[in-house]
Amino acid sequence: MSESGNGRIEDTGFSMATITDVAELAGVSVKTVSRVMNNYEHISTKTLKKVERAMAELNYAPSSIARQMRTGDSLSIGMIYGDPSSGYQARLNHAVLKACSDARRYLAVELFDEKNADWQKQVEDFLDRTKVTNMILVPPMCDSTDLHELLTRRQVSFVLISPSRPVPGASSIAMDDRKASREMINHFIGLGHKKIAHIAGHPDHVATLLRRQGYEEALQRAGISLREEYVVSGRFRFRYALECAEQLLSLDEPPTAIFVANDEMAAAVVMTANRLGLRVPEDLSVAGFDNTPISQTIWPELTTVAQPFAEIAKAAVESMRTMKRTNNSVSETLILEHNIMIRASTGPAPKA
Repeated sequence: MSESGNGRIEDTGFSMATITDVAELAGVSVKTVSRVMNNYEHISTKTLKKVERAMAELNYAPSSIARQMRTGDSLSIGMIYGDPSSGYQARLNHAVLKACSDARRYLAVELFDEKNADWQKQVEDFLDRTKVTNMILVPPMCDSTDLHELLTRRQVSFVLISPSRPVPGASSIAMDDRKASREMINHFIGLGHKKIAHIAGHPDHVATLLRRQGYEEALQRAGISLREEYVVSGRFRFRYALECAEQLLSLDEPPTAIFVANDEMAAAVVMTANRLGLRVPEDLSVAGFDNTPISQTIWPELTTVAQPFAEIAKAAVESMRTMKRTNNSVSETLILEHNIMIRASTGPAPKA
């Protein structure tokens, strides 16, 4: 509201309401309103709704910058990554964005080339521009000791998603890739498959190692010999997986099932099988990993491991709030449960 030259009060679209007005309308104390705005825990749902309803009615929008200055805690969370085309990254981005929104935080995201010689300047520029003091690190950057040291020097708190090792002062959120892979291979074995191949991911990713270990452990426990020609690297890329599938399916004794380290590569296997005149799953069973959108947009729909993206993102955001509140310097790792999604791309082993 503002006063015009003729003395009338005009609506400019901005509220002149104060935090005291919000408290009076909601029937709570100013301190309670402040706690709601600063995301304090132990606020009842009833109180939270009353305060939010009063803020909406009064069109009260507190300054985010002022809040940051008062609390010393940036409302923004930063995330950098290098592969925007990845189905895994797309799912994770959406989940983190939703988790930040639910926590009334903002997400600052930027592309990042960790192989570039000026990677450190990229990160420094991002921090200077966004002023974030909280970061989510995804694979493979979550394992960069140099990046950890840079963020620590800049007093930026960080949470690691699926790292290969714990880092002092940082929380880690992950799922058990080895266990999930064992369960998928056991699914194949339960269907009568013994010729089971594996297309692995990028050698620099810890997930690649863990998923291969799970594959090998399941075969060993079932008394099935590991065949070296049955393990190839698709580097998590569709085009490389096309070549891998061609290589495997052209063997004198081709596999009857292929466990693939992500859904994008598994889709490439299905495409190659169709081109070669093989039916999925009658002639070849295929399973992926991640449960990304492509797993349900191809035919047949992929059997895959469903990562708990929403739970991972929510835990990462909550972990940052906990670290800020307790000034925690102890490494903590939270392992979340996965699901095996059985769909139409896997079936009984073909008869000889």
